[in-house]
Amino acid sequence: MTYTTDDIAGRIQHTEVTPTADRERIDELCDECLEYGFDGAMVQPCWVPHVAERLADSEVTVCTAVGFPMGGDRPLTKAVAIRDAVAAGAEEIDVMPNIGFVRSGNDQAVREELETIVDAAGDATVKIMLELAALSPERREFLTQAAVDAGFDYIKNSSGWGAGGKADVETVSFLSEYATPETKVKASGGIKTFEDAVELLEAGAELLGASSGVEIVTGEVGEGEY
Repeated sequence: MTYTTDDIAGRIQHTEVTPTADRERIDELCDECLEYGFDGAMVQPCWVPHVAERLADSEVTVCTAVGFPMGGDRPLTKAVAIRDAVAAGAEEIDVMPNIGFVRSGNDQAVREELETIVDAAGDATVKIMLELAALSPERREFLTQAAVDAGFDYIKNSSGWGAGGKADVETVSFLSEYATPETKVKASGGIKTFEDAVELLEAGAELLGASSGVEIVTGEVGEGEY
């Protein structure tokens, strides 16, 4: 398949989740989403009401992350944060599970948390940040299958921060083996070029999370790592 610039832009969730991002940068992110036709604007929860207002008359999706980037909040805390974000205008929520529990083999606690997260999201699209680079092959398989079983709309290789790792063809191909009509694949982490984006889409990704969205579609060199 041949991908156009518009094709790629329409799969990118343009991201600004750094703690130092100010209102000027968030407004710039919104303007970039509108100018280049990105699928969504991914921001920290505190910016959701502002972004929802800025993008109200557009087709750009308002996205945010919960439990990010550590994942150690208790399930009730994540559930409340998800409901609050949705009430504020978020349409899609990327959530970090408790990776420490996954690594420790606390499987029942992990499954219960995933079910709590999906339930809290209601009709909003919910994605799980699997942090696959931090997990053994057996733990990767467990968490990915548990996420599909819980009803997540997307399984995502990484938060793009910490030990989550960068998106690559091998990892996206692994996730694609678990994809269903109800559960799709999002790739994130280190996506910097048009060629990177095409490779990941061809490997099975439906969405791309990237802070280098403008650079990807224009061919310029950027510094984004999400």
